[in-house]
Amino acid sequence: MNISLRNRIALFYLSATSVITLLLFVVIYQVVYNTSFKTLDERLEFEALDILDDIDMNLDTVYFIDKSEWSEKEHSDVEVYPIFAEVTNIEKKSLIRTPNLKNNSLSITPGITENFNSRLSDKQIRQLQRPILNKKGKLIGYIIIAIPVEGAINVITSLKNVLFISYPVLLLILFFISRYIAGKSITPLIKINEEAQKITKESLGTRIDLPKNKDEIHELAGTINGLMNRLEEAVLREKQFTADASHELRTPLSVIKGTLEVLIRKPREVTQYQNKIQYCIKEVDRIGVLIDQLLMLARFESEEVHSNEIEIELNQSVQYCIHRLKEYAGDKGIVINYEDKNKCFVCADPSLLDIILENLISNAIKYSNESKQIDITLMETVNTVTCSIKDYGIGMNREQIMRVFDRFYRTDEARSTEAGGHGIGMAIVKRLTDLQKIRVSYTSEILKGTTVTLSFDK
Repeated sequence: MNISLRNRIALFYLSATSVITLLLFVVIYQVVYNTSFKTLDERLEFEALDILDDIDMNLDTVYFIDKSEWSEKEHSDVEVYPIFAEVTNIEKKSLIRTPNLKNNSLSITPGITENFNSRLSDKQIRQLQRPILNKKGKLIGYIIIAIPVEGAINVITSLKNVLFISYPVLLLILFFISRYIAGKSITPLIKINEEAQKITKESLGTRIDLPKNKDEIHELAGTINGLMNRLEEAVLREKQFTADASHELRTPLSVIKGTLEVLIRKPREVTQYQNKIQYCIKEVDRIGVLIDQLLMLARFESEEVHSNEIEIELNQSVQYCIHRLKEYAGDKGIVINYEDKNKCFVCADPSLLDIILENLISNAIKYSNESKQIDITLMETVNTVTCSIKDYGIGMNREQIMRVFDRFYRTDEARSTEAGGHGIGMAIVKRLTDLQKIRVSYTSEILKGTTVTLSFDK
């Protein structure tokens, strides 16, 4: 059975308040009960002391100083809050009793010192018995005093009935009150739910209004908004990836399609077929590289990559990348100048740093003029380690430097395409340097070359 949150909260409040109310009722009943009998006991004690003042003892005999006390109205009239009193000797023989007892006698139970409830004829009474001791401390008789308890019992019974009847009524009232309060409490949640239902894939930019009170519901709304921010970013990245992929793949696919269509129009020489097929293979390779780079960039931008930074020797990382790109540089007749003089240690992720260095060095080779050189320099100061990569290629102006990290941006579209560039490598470099808090900067002059510098804090 599904119970609404409103009713669950109300039932929870009701359970708690019902227990508290029951305990309160028990305490009230016990207080009234004890107070009622305490009042009767105090009256009995007062009467016992009063009787003791009216008797005297001589050896084993009890003498009454003023017998007129026993004729007072409270002792003689049964209808007016009577006090029943009796004095007996040690043999429990009555010496004197109040007229309202008539032929009845009050029971004596030797050894009892506490007041107790009993019955006199058809009446419920509260009874007290006290021993009478002579001057030597010898027991010579008893004083027995009683008072009707119907009044106290009626009060207690009435209270019990009132509490018994009012308890379920009070619980019912408390349920509706707690349900109303619960409804008021979850109103912000209902509002959040309504606003969340309005958010669709077409309105991912919509956010939930934060409640004025900075409580748990305010935190919940903030958490949902944060989730929506991440979801919107993920959707935008997906759209960007799709747009980028379709944009970049359209040209090489069109080239491959056009080349194959030309081949099938008429018979050709074997060498012509071989050249065109080789050209198509080259374009397919370019597509493969592009897809790899797009997937890498998407993975980096989705924050799925975590940097595991350790202290590494920067010299070894540079040498490793130079070794991997040596053949690529040699095909263009480019010499990579690097002198490994001093060991420089930096804090970075080895695998991510290799990707950064490989992209920067390959970029320098790509945009260098043939038969030129590339200079790689490491420098260490008190607070910083720098790695500079300088080429002597086409260079860049100020506007181009500002856009160098934009995805699919190429400083020279025609030459970049010819060189196999897609404009993604520097976007990858920017993402990975930001991830590791590595600073990257450019200086360049048109037709003189470009220097890119990586700065590591020690």
